[in-house]
Amino acid sequence: MIFMPNEMVEPGGPFGWDMTAFELAIFVCVFRSHSPMQVDEICRAVGRWFECSIPREIMAETIGHMIGRGWLIKSKDRMRASVQGREVARPLMNGIIRMLDQGTRLLDVALMMSLLQLTRGELDSAPGGH
Repeated sequence: MIFMPNEMVEPGGPFGWDMTAFELAIFVCVFRSHSPMQVDEICRAVGRWFECSIPREIMAETIGHMIGRGWLIKSKDRMRASVQGREVARPLMNGIIRMLDQGTRLLDVALMMSLLQLTRGELDSAPGGH
């Protein structure tokens, strides 16, 4: 039997984290949006980040899973980020930032984060600071 990375840990992942990189990208995309997003809008935005076309069916299935986990909230045909999703995404984003810096602090972290359009505290509050 071949194990995939997500199959090697118990459900809920280490420390209760089991958001994939793809789901984190979707969450950040929706979180950063000034208004709730439709599936097609999310497909285009995340597809640009990964430089590929993401099939709508895959995106809709993933978003459905995220709604089921409470990470996204569906309102008619649009999605918005939830507080629960923010709680799961925050340590993952902070970990990615530290991973890119490699703990060296030799890089100008502020410049690197600016180039990557990441902010350490971005997921600390709701969009617009609410």
